[in-house]
Amino acid sequence: MANPSILNEENLKLGAEIFCDSLASEGVDIIFGIPGGVLLPLYDKINTHGKKIRHILPRHEQGGGFAADGYARVTGNVGISIGTSGPGATNLLTAMANSMMDSVPTIYVTGQVMEDMMGTDAFQETDVVGMSMAIVKHSYFVTHAKDIARVMKEAFHIANTGRPGPVHIDFSKDAWLTKATGEIPEEINLPGYTAIPETSADSEIQKLEGLLEKDGVKPLIIAGHGIEISRAQKELLEFAEKHNIPVANTLLGLGNFPQGHPLWVGMIGMHGDAVANVTADSANLIIGAGMRFDDRITGELNDFIDGVTFVHIEIDNSEINKNVPIELPLLGDAKDVLSRANNLLSDHNYTDWLEQIKKWKEEYGFLDFKFNPINDEKFLSQPRIIKMISDITEGEAIVAGDVGRNQMWLGRFYRFKHANSHLSSGGLGSMGYGLPAAMGAKLGAPDREVWTTTGDGGFMMNVQELGTLAEHNIPVKIAIMEDSSLGMVRQWQNLLFKGNLSHSEFKNPDFVALANSFGIPAWRATTYEEAEHAIHEARKVDGPTLITFMVDPDEHIFPMVPPNTPLRDQALRNEDLTGKDHGTI
Repeated sequence: MANPSILNEENLKLGAEIFCDSLASEGVDIIFGIPGGVLLPLYDKINTHGKKIRHILPRHEQGGGFAADGYARVTGNVGISIGTSGPGATNLLTAMANSMMDSVPTIYVTGQVMEDMMGTDAFQETDVVGMSMAIVKHSYFVTHAKDIARVMKEAFHIANTGRPGPVHIDFSKDAWLTKATGEIPEEINLPGYTAIPETSADSEIQKLEGLLEKDGVKPLIIAGHGIEISRAQKELLEFAEKHNIPVANTLLGLGNFPQGHPLWVGMIGMHGDAVANVTADSANLIIGAGMRFDDRITGELNDFIDGVTFVHIEIDNSEINKNVPIELPLLGDAKDVLSRANNLLSDHNYTDWLEQIKKWKEEYGFLDFKFNPINDEKFLSQPRIIKMISDITEGEAIVAGDVGRNQMWLGRFYRFKHANSHLSSGGLGSMGYGLPAAMGAKLGAPDREVWTTTGDGGFMMNVQELGTLAEHNIPVKIAIMEDSSLGMVRQWQNLLFKGNLSHSEFKNPDFVALANSFGIPAWRATTYEEAEHAIHEARKVDGPTLITFMVDPDEHIFPMVPPNTPLRDQALRNEDLTGKDHGTI
């Protein structure tokens, strides 16, 4: 690239213009951001750029960050969120951590004070690069226009290759005001960065044959978010059917395997399905595909790994042997590994094992409400409401859950027919995720029906995004499970802390009146008839709608695998936990 200092001023562009050019060259069609002082030179160019990029103004930077995350999960494209210096930048940190833990391709742009003011404790000067380094794939600090095109090109590459994740770019105000040619590099030079550092050879994949043919083998596939990221749903289905291996999903993996399939055993984990948990407890060969073997999956770890052979299909070699001992690591993109496995391995069948699982499905009442008794005359049941939404939408919707009991019931009782349709703050567990994530998802997939199911506590954490939905008429359907409490906290306090409901109850506003104040149609449902009517009416509206369902605050979600407990000791009802000390959460 030519030296900008010797070029004619007419051939140069402001850094703000180069930034917009870089977005356009990557095919970006939408960004979420809130302007501030150090970003004003950029915002001066956003709306006048030759290729208009739609800008959505959220009402809080965290809402914009979660919206970018939701957009990226649904589309597979990089989500972009922008915040100004100081509090604007720090408000994005939670969204960064969320995208990092769930491997979501995003770029978080923050503003910074002028370079010559750095280190002076200038107004809104905050070391956001230092804060973000542990929660992003990579951080940049840019002070001059000449670096913008290169950094942006690299950032998109890093965010959406290998194991995806967030990239943070902090721009000093100088970057927008200085000038350069703005030439976008054709090639990327990133010494030390390889998207997929190692890919297992065919000979390694063929070793799986021997494990599948051992006497008495009882295999289980645990399929996670990596299957969706790699778009490997077809290959996973073929692999499971070829070998007749049951499949359990992680929370973030829901939708990547047909939920009506006889090989599906449900969602695994702390609040997973009883059949999935007992299957995992009894399996002696577990094939993890695009998942992390995290603590919410394994239960008591030593018990989980005892007598089990583990195979791990994983793109990130740092996950191998991190939580469980791996006998056969199969490194690489899940779609590639499974595709080659389907060609290399012979067919298998495990008749006795599948027959046992069938008996468990009958014994535990697979996917029904056997362990959720409540007072239906006084309150609505959350899982029944989720099932009602699932039935009415025929499992076709994109649904962004929030965090808490509503999150687990969504995972258990919405029958997702498509991959990349279930959005959840899985690794971070951030309340307030559901509403803005649904907003981003709808903007990324305008032809899909989009819902968010949320508790009232989580809803209130980003309730301000009702203003964004209303302003842009974004047709997200909001389902609030209103119980005037932090539901999951309340359950733990009831069951493990002798009913000491310490600061987990609160008063709500009138959600119907609140929605109406934004011009959003809303309903309150106290009976199942009202609930069904409201769902049908909400779907008719070409715009955002809200329904608040008056649900039982003491309807506990079961199964429940308490801390330090093997999966086989899952609690199926209240009395299974009475008087027991399970330690910390």
